Amino acid sequence: MSGICDSEECANLDFDAYQDFAVAHPGSDLGYDLYSIEDVTLQPGKPIKVRTGIAVEGAPGYGFILGDRSSMAARGVTYAGGRIDAGYRGEILVCLINTNQAELHLRPVRNDAGQLTDLILEKTDVSVHIRKGDKIVQMSPFAAMTEVEAVVVEELSPSERDQEGFGSSGR
Repeated sequence: MSGICDSEECANLDFDAYQDFAVAHPGSDLGYDLYSIEDVTLQPGKPIKVRTGIAVEGAPGYGFILGDRSSMAARGVTYAGGRIDAGYRGEILVCLINTNQAELHLRPVRNDAGQLTDLILEKTDVSVHIRKGDKIVQMSPFAAMTEVEAVVVEELSPSERDQEGFGSSGR
């Protein structure tokens, strides 16, 4: 297994033949850029698992979280999925979803006399093409917090925010 560093404080990444498919600038980036190792077309609303060609092993007590890249979000593509637990050793598959929505247009068809004879429904193509080598998500180390004991209580202590939810803390 080849890795990014040899210290227990960092992750070992198994790159196989894809050593250029996880990149970070230590000390300045929040995570590693992960790349697609295949060409994929994302149809709107259909989640697709995209291969990265790497597996990871976090330092003891660390897993990884994947996060959207702003360049993908600008194209209408978001990441959907869970976390990478410290014990997982398989290839990282990134579940991407194209959130773009096609525009629908009616095109009238007329005969030589100008009479309407038909209407054709046309739909714009909003599929997104991911190419081998495209950056698709960022992967960041994440400390496990499951050692914190969960205790069942009858009532929670009050807080300033209380039960206020979505948008309650301001814009």
